[in-house]
Amino acid sequence: MKVLLFAVLERGRLTDALYSAIIADGYNGTMIKTQSLKHVLQNENFEKAAALSLSEIAENTHEPGQNSTMFIIVDETKLPRLQEDIRKHTDNFKKIHGAMFVVPLSSFEGSF
Repeated sequence: MKVLLFAVLERGRLTDALYSAIIADGYNGTMIKTQSLKHVLQNENFEKAAALSLSEIAENTHEPGQNSTMFIIVDETKLPRLQEDIRKHTDNFKKIHGAMFVVPLSSFEGSF
């Protein structure tokens, strides 16, 4: 059975190292640049923060309040290693703040 792992992590150099380790272990997925609601609402220029341009989304920034949301579809037998990679690199979410959760997929088609 396939599962979908979501991980939302603070952006930074340590996060980049985590992504490199995940790739080296043979995992692949999608990562998008995101912001927490708290950061968006506290931003003085709310309209600009709420509507990012494509070029801003593509930038690899490490500014405060920037997060990465990662989606990885993986066979459930390979999930424990992926979760352990994330726990190890985040020091159980102490060095890199964030969270992860897994959703079972009742159906999956594609080439991931």
